[in-house]
Amino acid sequence: MTGASAFQKDYKTIIPVEALARFVERLGEQYTLTGPVGGGLTARFEDVSSFSQMDLDYQSTMLPPGKKYLFEPVQEVLSFDISEGRFLEDHKDPQMRKRALIGLHPCDVNAILYLDKVFLGQYTDPFYRIRRENIFTIALNCKSVTDLCFCHLVGAGPYLKARSGYDILLTELRGLLTDSGVDSGGSGADMDGGEKKFLLELASEKARDLFHALSPDKGKPPEEKDLAKIKEMEAALLKTFKKNLDMEAVQNALLARPDHHALKETADSRCLSCSNCVMVCPTCFCHDVRDETDLALSRVKKIRRWDACQDISFARVHGGNFRAQRYARLRQFVFHKLDYDTQFGMKATVGCGRCIRWCPTGIDLTEIAKAMME
Repeated sequence: MTGASAFQKDYKTIIPVEALARFVERLGEQYTLTGPVGGGLTARFEDVSSFSQMDLDYQSTMLPPGKKYLFEPVQEVLSFDISEGRFLEDHKDPQMRKRALIGLHPCDVNAILYLDKVFLGQYTDPFYRIRRENIFTIALNCKSVTDLCFCHLVGAGPYLKARSGYDILLTELRGLLTDSGVDSGGSGADMDGGEKKFLLELASEKARDLFHALSPDKGKPPEEKDLAKIKEMEAALLKTFKKNLDMEAVQNALLARPDHHALKETADSRCLSCSNCVMVCPTCFCHDVRDETDLALSRVKKIRRWDACQDISFARVHGGNFRAQRYARLRQFVFHKLDYDTQFGMKATVGCGRCIRWCPTGIDLTEIAKAMME
């Protein structure tokens, strides 16, 4: 093992993009590389074979990477074979695949921390656990925000504040943003107008070991002026957010008026119950387990699939449906995202804006919250 003998969480170094690329390429010899491709607001996380295939300037994705790779949409959890007149349980072993998730924005890292509380809390999900243990996470602080982002209101961005739950944090060094959100340093240039560079912070022992073993260029420690400039970059980025809410006032309004007319009016006039909002939400974890039987009636599989509280059948139980009305289902989503702090000790929204962007009719839970405060 190379590097320091004792891990220090405040290890920081500035490396050029070429050195970062070489490190990632060598990391790919041990891990499946997965990163953003496509760019813009419709990027997607996919397996790649090289650093050059990734677009680290992307703004957002439809499917959140953490949920996509840690809590898979469809999972066979176990199966039964009938043999000699009795059932034989054939538990599916969780598959171990080492994967490097590269370029996750702070909101998506915080979403993974939320899912950790769900699947690694009181009860441990073996499939989530084994994937989590084999994920190497390289986070990337945002360089711009969209008009629908509100991560700053819930402490989930645009710069990552969590001190654990990921392995490496990258911050691209660039010019300050203008009031319109435009990078004054220009694309491809750092804040001094030279080659593109990143501040790289190690956040785990695994990251320390891999970085020191695989990176041919260890970079150089940042100077005080570099760290000061990064704080200026963050402050400038915070000024570009369009959405602002008093989250404490929102929570009080939701508790005081759970049957506010804004919920019913929005549900009746615009909600399609299509469930897009919960499918793209990085923290929604509802699922259903169903049996699939072959035609010979000799094998039964139990399949877990993502489920949606916005679907009318979700709350159908023996004797009735406790959320048969559309507004009740919409209320469940709004309250779960903005109010249920006590469930896992943190808000179930990370302010990524996906539920707003991918709603066919543009329902905005922050606008519903504003209406409920009136």
